[in-house]
Amino acid sequence: MFVSTMISPSHYIFVSSLARELLRRGHHLTELVIRPPASPHPNRTSFVIEDKNFIEEHDINLEEASSHSLFDEIGFLYEFCEQTTNDTLRSKAFLDLMKHIRQKKPKFDVFVLDYPLQETFIGINHEIGRKPMVAMTAFNMPEDVLRLMGSPYFPSLLPYAGVGAHGGEPLTFYERAESLVRWLAYRAYIDWKYRPWVNQLLAEHFPGSPPLEELEKDVAISLVNTNPALHGAVPLVPSIVEVGGMQAQPARPLPADILDWVNEKAAPHGFVFMSFGTNVRSASIKKDRRDAILRAFGRIKQRVLWKYEEDDILDKLPANVRVVKWAPQNDILGQPNIRCFVTHNGGLSTQEAGYHGVPILGIPFFVDQIHYAKKTERIGVGRTLSYTNITEENFYEALDDVINNPRYRENMLRVRRALRDQKETPVERAAWYVEMAARTAGAPHLRSPALRLRWYEIWMLDILAAFLAALAALGLALRLLVRAACAPRGSTPTRRAAKDKTH
Repeated sequence: MFVSTMISPSHYIFVSSLARELLRRGHHLTELVIRPPASPHPNRTSFVIEDKNFIEEHDINLEEASSHSLFDEIGFLYEFCEQTTNDTLRSKAFLDLMKHIRQKKPKFDVFVLDYPLQETFIGINHEIGRKPMVAMTAFNMPEDVLRLMGSPYFPSLLPYAGVGAHGGEPLTFYERAESLVRWLAYRAYIDWKYRPWVNQLLAEHFPGSPPLEELEKDVAISLVNTNPALHGAVPLVPSIVEVGGMQAQPARPLPADILDWVNEKAAPHGFVFMSFGTNVRSASIKKDRRDAILRAFGRIKQRVLWKYEEDDILDKLPANVRVVKWAPQNDILGQPNIRCFVTHNGGLSTQEAGYHGVPILGIPFFVDQIHYAKKTERIGVGRTLSYTNITEENFYEALDDVINNPRYRENMLRVRRALRDQKETPVERAAWYVEMAARTAGAPHLRSPALRLRWYEIWMLDILAAFLAALAALGLALRLLVRAACAPRGSTPTRRAAKDKTH
Protein backbone atom coordinates (compact mmCIF):
# COMPACT_ATOMS: atom_id res chain seq x y z
CA MET A 1 0.00 0.00 0.00
CA PHE A 2 1.52 3.29 -1.16
CA VAL A 3 0.08 6.68 -0.14
CA SER A 4 1.32 10.14 -1.19
CA THR A 5 -1.31 12.82 -0.61
CA MET A 6 0.86 15.93 -0.19
CA ILE A 7 -0.61 18.34 -2.76
CA SER A 8 2.79 19.28 -4.10
CA PRO A 9 4.02 18.01 -7.47
CA SER A 10 7.61 18.04 -6.22
CA HIS A 11 6.70 15.57 -3.46
CA TYR A 12 5.06 13.32 -6.03
CA ILE A 13 8.15 13.47 -8.26
CA PHE A 14 10.25 12.27 -5.32
CA VAL A 15 8.01 9.48 -4.00
CA SER A 16 6.96 8.22 -7.45
CA SER A 17 10.59 7.32 -8.17
CA LEU A 18 10.31 4.75 -5.36
CA ALA A 19 6.98 3.48 -6.72
CA ARG A 20 8.57 2.87 -10.13
CA GLU A 21 11.48 0.99 -8.56
CA LEU A 22 9.14 -1.24 -6.54
CA LEU A 23 7.19 -2.05 -9.69
CA ARG A 24 10.43 -2.76 -11.54
CA ARG A 25 11.26 -5.32 -8.85
CA GLY A 26 7.98 -7.12 -9.48
CA HIS A 27 5.89 -5.89 -6.55
CA HIS A 28 2.16 -5.18 -6.69
CA LEU A 29 1.22 -1.63 -5.77
CA THR A 30 -2.06 -0.09 -4.66
CA GLU A 31 -1.66 3.67 -4.37
CA LEU A 32 -3.42 6.88 -3.42
CA VAL A 33 -1.61 9.71 -5.26
CA ILE A 34 -2.11 13.21 -6.64
CA ARG A 35 -1.22 12.46 -10.25
CA PRO A 36 -1.94 9.58 -12.61
CA PRO A 37 1.07 7.40 -13.43
CA ALA A 38 2.94 8.31 -16.59
CA SER A 39 2.24 4.86 -18.03
CA PRO A 40 -0.03 1.98 -16.98
CA HIS A 41 1.39 -1.11 -15.29
CA PRO A 42 -0.37 -4.45 -14.75
CA ASN A 43 0.78 -4.55 -11.09
CA ARG A 44 -0.46 -1.05 -10.31
CA THR A 45 -3.88 -0.04 -8.95
CA SER A 46 -4.11 3.75 -8.71
CA PHE A 47 -6.60 5.97 -6.91
CA VAL A 48 -5.80 9.44 -8.23
CA ILE A 49 -6.89 12.64 -6.45
CA GLU A 50 -8.21 14.72 -9.34
CA ASP A 51 -10.29 17.22 -7.35
CA LYS A 52 -9.19 20.85 -7.49
CA ASN A 53 -6.69 21.36 -4.70
CA PHE A 54 -5.57 24.12 -2.35
CA ILE A 55 -2.61 25.23 -4.50
CA GLU A 56 -4.81 25.53 -7.60
CA GLU A 57 -7.43 27.56 -5.72
CA HIS A 58 -5.01 29.78 -3.76
CA ASP A 59 -2.04 31.22 -5.65
CA ILE A 60 0.81 31.78 -3.18
CA ASN A 61 1.39 35.46 -2.37
CA LEU A 62 5.14 35.69 -2.89
CA GLU A 63 5.40 39.12 -1.24
CA GLU A 64 3.94 37.79 2.02
CA ALA A 65 5.55 34.36 1.92
CA SER A 66 9.07 35.71 1.44
CA SER A 67 8.78 38.00 4.49
CA HIS A 68 7.09 35.70 7.00
CA SER A 69 7.95 35.93 10.67
CA LEU A 70 8.43 32.67 12.55
CA PHE A 71 4.80 32.57 13.68
CA ASP A 72 3.55 33.58 10.21
CA GLU A 73 5.60 30.73 8.79
CA ILE A 74 4.07 28.20 11.19
CA GLY A 75 0.57 29.42 10.37
CA PHE A 76 1.27 29.35 6.61
CA LEU A 77 2.71 25.83 6.69
CA TYR A 78 0.01 24.25 8.82
CA GLU A 79 -2.86 26.04 7.09
CA PHE A 80 -1.55 24.49 3.88
CA CYS A 81 -1.27 21.13 5.62
CA GLU A 82 -4.77 21.24 7.12
CA GLN A 83 -6.43 22.45 3.91
CA THR A 84 -4.77 19.79 1.77
CA THR A 85 -5.62 17.08 4.29
CA ASN A 86 -9.28 18.11 4.28
CA ASP A 87 -9.28 18.28 0.46
CA THR A 88 -7.98 14.71 0.29
CA LEU A 89 -10.44 13.39 2.88
CA ARG A 90 -13.31 14.78 0.77
CA SER A 91 -11.87 13.54 -2.53
CA LYS A 92 -13.51 10.82 -4.60
CA ALA A 93 -10.20 8.96 -4.80
CA PHE A 94 -9.91 8.65 -1.02
CA LEU A 95 -13.53 7.58 -0.62
CA ASP A 96 -13.15 5.03 -3.42
CA LEU A 97 -9.99 3.64 -1.81
CA MET A 98 -11.74 3.25 1.55
CA LYS A 99 -14.63 1.45 -0.17
CA HIS A 100 -12.15 -0.81 -1.99
CA ILE A 101 -10.34 -1.71 1.24
CA ARG A 102 -13.45 -2.25 3.34
CA GLN A 103 -15.36 -4.29 0.77
CA LYS A 104 -12.65 -6.29 -1.01
CA LYS A 105 -10.25 -6.54 1.96
CA PRO A 106 -7.05 -6.82 -0.12
CA LYS A 107 -3.91 -8.17 1.54
CA PHE A 108 -0.79 -6.04 1.94
CA ASP A 109 2.72 -6.70 3.25
CA VAL A 110 3.89 -3.15 3.94
CA PHE A 111 2.42 0.36 4.15
CA VAL A 112 4.41 3.27 2.65
CA LEU A 113 3.29 6.81 3.50
CA ASP A 114 4.61 10.26 2.60
CA TYR A 115 4.29 11.14 6.26
CA PRO A 116 5.20 14.60 7.66
CA LEU A 117 2.29 17.06 7.34
CA GLN A 118 -0.01 14.24 6.19
CA GLU A 119 -0.03 12.20 9.39
CA THR A 120 -3.82 11.74 9.26
CA PHE A 121 -3.48 9.12 6.54
CA ILE A 122 -1.67 6.76 8.88
CA GLY A 123 -5.28 5.75 9.59
CA ILE A 124 -5.25 3.80 6.30
CA ASN A 125 -2.78 1.43 7.93
CA HIS A 126 -5.38 0.72 10.62
CA GLU A 127 -7.86 -0.13 7.85
CA ILE A 128 -5.51 -2.69 6.25
CA GLY A 129 -4.57 -4.39 9.51
CA ARG A 130 -1.58 -2.38 10.79
CA LYS A 131 1.19 -3.64 8.55
CA PRO A 132 4.87 -2.69 8.96
CA MET A 133 5.08 0.94 7.91
CA VAL A 134 7.68 2.96 6.02
CA ALA A 135 7.42 6.72 6.59
CA MET A 136 9.06 8.71 3.83
CA THR A 137 9.40 12.40 3.10
CA ALA A 138 10.62 14.71 0.37
CA PHE A 139 11.53 17.20 3.10
CA ASN A 140 15.16 17.03 4.19
CA MET A 141 15.33 15.93 7.86
CA PRO A 142 12.19 16.89 9.80
CA GLU A 143 12.62 16.80 13.56
CA ASP A 144 9.26 15.03 13.59
CA VAL A 145 10.92 12.06 11.85
CA LEU A 146 13.80 11.99 14.33
CA ARG A 147 11.32 11.94 17.21
CA LEU A 148 9.18 9.34 15.42
CA MET A 149 12.15 6.97 15.13
CA GLY A 150 13.67 7.62 18.56
CA SER A 151 16.70 9.38 17.12
CA PRO A 152 18.33 12.23 19.05
CA TYR A 153 17.72 15.79 17.94
CA PHE A 154 20.08 18.58 18.88
CA PRO A 155 19.17 22.13 17.77
CA SER A 156 22.87 22.89 18.03
CA LEU A 157 23.72 20.41 15.24
CA LEU A 158 20.72 20.51 12.90
CA PRO A 159 18.92 23.83 12.37
CA TYR A 160 15.22 23.31 12.93
CA ALA A 161 13.44 23.00 9.54
CA GLY A 162 16.81 23.49 7.92
CA VAL A 163 19.74 21.54 6.54
CA GLY A 164 22.73 20.60 8.66
CA ALA A 165 26.07 22.27 9.20
CA HIS A 166 28.69 21.47 6.60
CA GLY A 167 31.48 18.97 7.08
CA GLY A 168 31.67 19.26 10.87
CA GLU A 169 31.62 23.07 10.79
CA PRO A 170 29.53 24.06 13.84
CA LEU A 171 26.67 26.52 13.87
CA THR A 172 27.37 29.99 15.23
CA PHE A 173 25.95 31.22 18.54
CA TYR A 174 23.21 33.13 16.71
CA GLU A 175 22.34 30.13 14.50
CA ARG A 176 22.10 27.84 17.54
CA ALA A 177 19.89 30.35 19.37
CA GLU A 178 17.64 30.74 16.32
CA SER A 179 17.40 26.97 15.95
CA LEU A 180 16.40 26.54 19.60
CA VAL A 181 13.68 29.21 19.39
CA ARG A 182 12.29 27.73 16.16
CA TRP A 183 12.27 24.23 17.66
CA LEU A 184 10.41 25.32 20.79
CA ALA A 185 7.85 27.34 18.81
CA TYR A 186 7.14 24.56 16.32
CA ARG A 187 6.97 21.88 19.01
CA ALA A 188 4.47 23.91 21.03
CA TYR A 189 2.20 24.26 17.98
CA ILE A 190 2.58 20.62 16.91
CA ASP A 191 2.03 19.09 20.36
CA TRP A 192 -0.75 21.38 21.61
CA LYS A 193 -2.72 22.03 18.42
CA TYR A 194 -1.72 19.98 15.39
CA ARG A 195 -1.48 16.46 16.80
CA PRO A 196 -4.78 16.75 18.74
CA TRP A 197 -6.40 17.86 15.45
CA VAL A 198 -4.97 14.79 13.69
CA ASN A 199 -6.41 12.54 16.40
CA GLN A 200 -9.84 14.12 15.86
CA LEU A 201 -9.64 13.32 12.15
CA LEU A 202 -8.51 9.76 12.83
CA ALA A 203 -11.55 9.18 15.06
CA GLU A 204 -13.88 10.76 12.48
CA HIS A 205 -12.64 9.15 9.25
CA PHE A 206 -11.18 5.84 10.47
CA PRO A 207 -13.71 4.42 12.95
CA GLY A 208 -12.13 2.32 15.67
CA SER A 209 -8.65 3.65 14.95
CA PRO A 210 -6.30 3.99 17.91
CA PRO A 211 -4.72 7.40 18.47
CA LEU A 212 -1.79 8.69 16.46
CA GLU A 213 0.73 7.82 19.18
CA GLU A 214 -0.28 4.15 19.01
CA LEU A 215 -0.33 3.92 15.21
CA GLU A 216 3.16 5.43 15.03
CA LYS A 217 4.48 2.32 16.78
CA ASP A 218 4.06 0.48 13.45
CA VAL A 219 6.69 2.65 11.73
CA ALA A 220 9.70 0.44 10.99
CA ILE A 221 11.77 2.60 8.61
CA SER A 222 11.94 6.28 7.72
CA LEU A 223 13.28 7.34 4.32
CA VAL A 224 14.54 10.93 4.39
CA ASN A 225 15.56 13.18 1.53
CA THR A 226 19.12 13.94 2.66
CA ASN A 227 22.70 13.11 1.78
CA PRO A 228 25.71 14.18 3.90
CA ALA A 229 27.46 15.55 0.81
CA LEU A 230 24.89 18.33 0.60
CA HIS A 231 23.07 18.34 3.94
CA GLY A 232 25.87 17.65 6.41
CA ALA A 233 26.37 14.74 8.80
CA VAL A 234 24.01 14.28 11.76
CA PRO A 235 23.70 11.42 14.29
CA LEU A 236 20.94 9.00 13.22
CA VAL A 237 19.54 5.69 14.39
CA PRO A 238 19.81 2.94 11.72
CA SER A 239 16.06 2.92 11.06
CA ILE A 240 16.41 6.39 9.45
CA VAL A 241 17.74 5.86 5.93
CA GLU A 242 19.12 8.72 3.86
CA VAL A 243 17.94 8.54 0.23
CA GLY A 244 18.55 12.16 -0.79
CA GLY A 245 18.28 12.90 -4.49
CA MET A 246 16.26 9.75 -5.17
CA GLN A 247 14.63 11.49 -8.15
CA ALA A 248 17.91 12.73 -9.70
CA GLN A 249 19.25 10.68 -12.59
CA PRO A 250 21.46 10.99 -15.67
CA ALA A 251 20.04 13.39 -18.24
CA ARG A 252 17.85 12.05 -21.01
CA PRO A 253 17.74 13.66 -24.49
CA LEU A 254 16.04 17.04 -24.55
CA PRO A 255 13.07 17.91 -26.77
CA ALA A 256 14.41 19.19 -30.09
CA ASP A 257 13.12 22.76 -29.67
CA ILE A 258 14.84 23.17 -26.28
CA LEU A 259 18.05 21.46 -27.42
CA ASP A 260 18.25 23.78 -30.44
CA TRP A 261 18.20 26.75 -28.04
CA VAL A 262 20.79 25.55 -25.48
CA ASN A 263 23.31 23.42 -27.40
CA GLU A 264 26.91 24.58 -27.78
CA LYS A 265 26.47 25.63 -31.40
CA ALA A 266 23.46 27.82 -30.65
CA ALA A 267 24.81 29.09 -27.32
CA PRO A 268 28.62 29.25 -27.62
CA HIS A 269 28.94 31.06 -24.26
CA GLY A 270 26.68 28.56 -22.52
CA PHE A 271 23.19 29.07 -21.12
CA VAL A 272 21.38 29.91 -17.88
CA PHE A 273 18.28 28.02 -16.77
CA MET A 274 15.72 29.68 -14.50
CA SER A 275 12.85 27.84 -12.82
CA PHE A 276 11.00 28.18 -9.52
CA GLY A 277 9.83 24.57 -9.42
CA THR A 278 6.27 23.30 -9.11
CA ASN A 279 4.88 25.31 -6.17
CA VAL A 280 6.09 28.81 -7.08
CA ARG A 281 4.99 30.34 -10.36
CA SER A 282 7.45 32.63 -12.12
CA ALA A 283 4.43 34.48 -13.51
CA SER A 284 3.53 35.49 -9.92
CA ILE A 285 6.68 37.59 -9.58
CA LYS A 286 5.94 41.27 -9.06
CA LYS A 287 6.21 43.21 -12.33
CA ASP A 288 9.06 45.54 -11.30
CA ARG A 289 11.22 42.61 -10.18
CA ARG A 290 10.37 40.56 -13.25
CA ASP A 291 11.38 43.45 -15.52
CA ALA A 292 14.60 43.97 -13.53
CA ILE A 293 15.48 40.29 -14.05
CA LEU A 294 14.80 40.55 -17.78
CA ARG A 295 17.03 43.63 -18.11
CA ALA A 296 19.81 41.84 -16.22
CA PHE A 297 19.47 38.79 -18.47
CA GLY A 298 19.80 41.06 -21.49
CA ARG A 299 23.26 42.17 -20.28
CA ILE A 300 24.91 38.72 -20.21
CA LYS A 301 26.51 36.82 -23.12
CA GLN A 302 24.79 33.54 -22.28
CA ARG A 303 21.43 32.42 -23.55
CA VAL A 304 18.62 32.07 -21.00
CA LEU A 305 15.86 29.48 -20.78
CA TRP A 306 13.16 30.52 -18.30
CA LYS A 307 10.26 28.33 -17.18
CA TYR A 308 7.46 30.93 -17.19
CA GLU A 309 3.79 30.00 -17.17
CA GLU A 310 2.10 32.89 -19.01
CA ASP A 311 2.42 34.78 -22.31
CA ASP A 312 2.47 38.29 -20.83
CA ILE A 313 6.20 38.88 -21.31
CA LEU A 314 6.70 37.56 -24.84
CA ASP A 315 6.96 41.10 -26.22
CA LYS A 316 9.46 42.11 -23.51
CA LEU A 317 12.06 39.37 -23.96
CA PRO A 318 15.67 40.30 -24.76
CA ALA A 319 17.09 38.52 -27.81
CA ASN A 320 18.99 36.01 -25.65
CA VAL A 321 15.98 34.94 -23.52
CA ARG A 322 13.39 32.30 -24.28
CA VAL A 323 10.48 31.25 -22.05
CA VAL A 324 8.77 27.86 -21.91
CA LYS A 325 5.71 26.83 -19.90
CA TRP A 326 7.15 23.41 -19.10
CA ALA A 327 10.74 22.23 -18.91
CA PRO A 328 12.35 18.84 -18.11
CA GLN A 329 14.45 20.25 -15.28
CA ASN A 330 16.66 17.26 -14.50
CA ASP A 331 17.53 16.78 -18.17
CA ILE A 332 18.29 20.48 -18.67
CA LEU A 333 20.57 20.56 -15.62
CA GLY A 334 22.45 17.59 -17.08
CA GLN A 335 23.47 19.53 -20.22
CA PRO A 336 27.22 20.19 -20.39
CA ASN A 337 26.66 23.71 -21.74
CA ILE A 338 24.79 25.02 -18.67
CA ARG A 339 26.51 27.76 -16.65
CA CYS A 340 24.07 28.63 -13.85
CA PHE A 341 20.74 27.54 -12.39
CA VAL A 342 18.52 30.38 -11.11
CA THR A 343 16.22 28.63 -8.67
CA HIS A 344 13.91 29.04 -5.66
CA ASN A 345 16.25 26.65 -3.77
CA GLY A 346 13.61 23.97 -3.34
CA GLY A 347 14.97 20.71 -1.95
CA LEU A 348 14.67 18.69 -5.16
CA SER A 349 15.99 21.52 -7.33
CA THR A 350 19.03 22.02 -5.10
CA GLN A 351 19.73 18.28 -5.10
CA GLU A 352 19.44 17.99 -8.86
CA ALA A 353 21.80 20.94 -9.29
CA GLY A 354 24.23 19.15 -6.97
CA TYR A 355 23.85 15.84 -8.81
CA HIS A 356 24.73 17.52 -12.12
CA GLY A 357 27.34 19.94 -10.69
CA VAL A 358 25.57 23.19 -11.66
CA PRO A 359 26.24 26.32 -9.54
CA ILE A 360 23.20 28.14 -8.17
CA LEU A 361 21.79 31.64 -7.93
CA GLY A 362 19.06 31.17 -5.33
CA ILE A 363 15.93 33.26 -4.77
CA PRO A 364 14.17 31.49 -1.88
CA PHE A 365 10.61 32.29 -0.81
CA PHE A 366 9.57 30.23 2.22
CA VAL A 367 10.21 27.35 4.65
CA ASP A 368 13.03 24.96 3.65
CA GLN A 369 13.93 27.02 0.55
CA ILE A 370 15.43 29.67 2.82
CA HIS A 371 17.58 27.11 4.63
CA TYR A 372 18.75 25.47 1.40
CA ALA A 373 19.75 28.94 0.19
CA LYS A 374 21.82 29.49 3.34
CA LYS A 375 23.43 26.10 2.79
CA THR A 376 24.25 27.04 -0.81
CA GLU A 377 26.25 30.03 0.37
CA ARG A 378 27.78 28.23 3.36
CA ILE A 379 29.42 25.55 1.19
CA GLY A 380 30.30 27.96 -1.63
CA VAL A 381 28.24 26.48 -4.48
CA GLY A 382 26.29 29.63 -5.30
CA ARG A 383 24.85 32.98 -4.29
CA THR A 384 21.53 34.02 -2.79
CA LEU A 385 19.31 37.06 -3.31
CA SER A 386 16.32 38.13 -1.24
CA TYR A 387 13.24 38.21 -3.46
CA THR A 388 11.94 41.45 -1.97
CA ASN A 389 15.26 43.24 -2.61
CA ILE A 390 15.87 42.26 -6.25
CA THR A 391 17.07 45.02 -8.53
CA GLU A 392 18.61 44.90 -12.01
CA GLU A 393 22.06 45.68 -10.61
CA ASN A 394 22.20 43.20 -7.73
CA PHE A 395 20.70 40.43 -9.88
CA TYR A 396 23.20 41.08 -12.67
CA GLU A 397 26.14 41.26 -10.25
CA ALA A 398 25.23 37.97 -8.54
CA LEU A 399 24.47 36.19 -11.82
CA ASP A 400 27.71 37.38 -13.43
CA ASP A 401 29.65 36.25 -10.35
CA VAL A 402 28.17 32.73 -10.35
CA ILE A 403 28.72 32.33 -14.10
CA ASN A 404 32.29 33.60 -14.25
CA ASN A 405 33.81 32.82 -10.84
CA PRO A 406 35.18 29.26 -11.14
CA ARG A 407 35.05 28.56 -7.40
CA TYR A 408 31.27 28.00 -7.44
CA ARG A 409 31.48 25.32 -10.13
CA GLU A 410 34.56 23.73 -8.54
CA ASN A 411 32.78 23.46 -5.18
CA MET A 412 29.64 22.10 -6.81
CA LEU A 413 31.65 19.50 -8.71
CA ARG A 414 33.02 18.28 -5.36
CA VAL A 415 29.42 17.94 -4.16
CA ARG A 416 28.55 16.06 -7.35
CA ARG A 417 31.37 13.57 -6.88
CA ALA A 418 30.30 12.90 -3.30
CA LEU A 419 26.61 12.56 -4.22
CA ARG A 420 27.41 10.01 -6.91
CA ASP A 421 29.98 8.04 -4.91
CA GLN A 422 27.56 5.53 -3.38
CA LYS A 423 27.49 1.73 -3.45
CA GLU A 424 23.93 1.78 -4.81
CA THR A 425 21.58 4.47 -6.04
CA PRO A 426 19.34 6.13 -3.43
CA VAL A 427 16.20 4.64 -4.99
CA GLU A 428 17.70 1.13 -4.90
CA ARG A 429 18.55 1.65 -1.23
CA ALA A 430 15.02 2.88 -0.50
CA ALA A 431 13.40 -0.11 -2.22
CA TRP A 432 15.66 -2.57 -0.35
CA TYR A 433 14.63 -1.13 3.01
CA VAL A 434 10.94 -1.31 2.08
CA GLU A 435 11.41 -4.98 1.19
CA MET A 436 13.38 -5.58 4.39
CA ALA A 437 10.61 -4.05 6.51
CA ALA A 438 8.18 -6.52 4.96
CA ARG A 439 10.56 -9.52 5.26
CA THR A 440 11.34 -8.92 8.93
CA ALA A 441 7.81 -7.99 10.08
CA GLY A 442 8.80 -4.43 10.85
CA ALA A 443 12.59 -4.58 11.39
CA PRO A 444 12.39 -4.82 15.20
CA HIS A 445 16.19 -5.15 15.37
CA LEU A 446 16.49 -1.53 14.17
CA ARG A 447 14.02 -0.12 16.67
CA SER A 448 15.54 2.53 18.93
CA PRO A 449 15.28 1.88 22.70
CA ALA A 450 14.40 5.57 23.06
CA LEU A 451 10.92 4.69 21.83
CA ARG A 452 10.34 2.71 25.03
CA LEU A 453 11.40 5.56 27.29
CA ARG A 454 9.41 8.56 28.45
CA TRP A 455 10.70 11.95 27.38
CA TYR A 456 12.05 12.76 30.86
CA GLU A 457 13.81 9.38 30.97
CA ILE A 458 15.53 10.09 27.63
CA TRP A 459 16.88 13.35 29.00
CA MET A 460 17.57 11.61 32.37
CA LEU A 461 15.59 14.23 34.24
CA ASP A 462 14.36 11.52 36.65
CA ILE A 463 17.98 10.69 37.50
CA LEU A 464 18.79 14.37 37.87
CA ALA A 465 15.77 14.79 40.16
CA ALA A 466 16.82 11.78 42.26
CA PHE A 467 20.39 13.10 42.44
CA LEU A 468 19.21 16.55 43.52
CA ALA A 469 16.86 15.01 46.08
CA ALA A 470 19.73 12.93 47.45
CA LEU A 471 21.94 16.01 47.64
CA ALA A 472 19.17 17.94 49.40
CA ALA A 473 18.66 15.11 51.90
CA LEU A 474 22.40 14.86 52.52
CA GLY A 475 22.62 18.62 52.97
CA LEU A 476 19.76 18.60 55.47
CA ALA A 477 21.30 15.71 57.40
CA LEU A 478 24.66 17.47 57.54
CA ARG A 479 23.01 20.67 58.74
CA LEU A 480 21.24 18.85 61.58
CA LEU A 481 24.46 17.09 62.55
CA VAL A 482 26.37 20.39 62.61
CA ARG A 483 23.71 22.06 64.74
CA ALA A 484 23.73 19.13 67.16
CA ALA A 485 27.52 19.13 67.32
CA CYS A 486 27.74 22.87 67.95
CA ALA A 487 25.15 22.98 70.75
CA PRO A 488 26.65 23.36 74.37
CA ARG A 489 27.19 19.94 75.94
CA GLY A 490 24.53 18.97 78.48
CA SER A 491 22.44 21.98 77.51
CA THR A 492 19.11 21.91 75.79
CA PRO A 493 16.73 24.77 75.14
CA THR A 494 14.33 23.49 77.86
CA ARG A 495 17.04 23.25 80.51
CA ARG A 496 18.42 26.70 79.68
CA ALA A 497 14.95 28.20 80.04
CA ALA A 498 14.47 26.54 83.46
CA LYS A 499 17.88 27.76 84.58
CA ASP A 500 17.07 31.31 83.53
CA LYS A 501 13.92 31.27 85.70
CA THR A 502 15.86 30.27 88.91
CA HIS A 503 18.04 33.32 88.49
